Amino acid sequence: MDRILTDPALEAQPNFESAAYAGWLNALVAGGITREDALHNMANGWRFERRERIALWEEQMEEDARILQERLERERAEKEAEEQEERREAEKKKPKINDFDAGSVVADVIIPRPSQYAIQKIKNMEYVELWYFSPDGCHEASTTSRSTSDSDDAYGFAKVDGIVALKTLASFKASHKALQDHDLSWRQFDLAKTSFLVHIEKSGWPEKHQQALALFFTLITNHEHRMRPRGEKTLLRYAGFVRREWHDRLAQNQGFNIGLFNNALYGTISDDVWEAERDESLKMVRVPCP
Repeated sequence: MDRILTDPALEAQPNFESAAYAGWLNALVAGGITREDALHNMANGWRFERRERIALWEEQMEEDARILQERLERERAEKEAEEQEERREAEKKKPKINDFDAGSVVADVIIPRPSQYAIQKIKNMEYVELWYFSPDGCHEASTTSRSTSDSDDAYGFAKVDGIVALKTLASFKASHKALQDHDLSWRQFDLAKTSFLVHIEKSGWPEKHQQALALFFTLITNHEHRMRPRGEKTLLRYAGFVRREWHDRLAQNQGFNIGLFNNALYGTISDDVWEAERDESLKMVRVPCP
């Protein structure tokens, strides 16, 4: 049905005696009724048709109002959904802070914090020298952090799990002061391994790996040869070489149990240390020919 463009209730009754309706009026009179009856019939017919169009107009207005209401509700729902999504996105970007235990106090001992470089290595479960976890390494990290705080905001590209991502440049920089594990003093090694074990636990290393490393360090620090001449030096070399080899083999999916002490390897390293010291001693006592 065609739309009704104007409200029929506002229409005035036509003048059926005008020239515009003369043909219709004459046809009715010619049909055998009087002029007055013809005009009356014409007016009644128009009023009847007008009532029908008014009813249709009201239905049309109700339908238009329903469609408009549905559109407004749909637009309002879409707007609310968009605003809710914007709030969710804003909430995601909002800085988060975890809850705390109101009855818990700080620990009796606070483990010094190593450099961002070392922490990133731990998070990636990669090899990193124990020096970074020693008092000297943590002090150097604290000093460097204060003096280069502006540059720490700089970023570089790194490949993480096959994806190129932005990382702070501080996480790339190794310290030029870092020592190999076998070059540490016994005290540095002993303190550093404790801090190292704490940080791998914080970073969520597998429990199996943590236990193996804890046993590894326990066997080193409590070894019966420690009090012998060259004992600490040999044990440090064993610890440094074995831990590095352990990480290399893990990367190749050929991991071994680092918690099992290899006496044969230790014996070979001990012989190497003894021979190196002997050669050095011979150099010192050798008298040049006149």
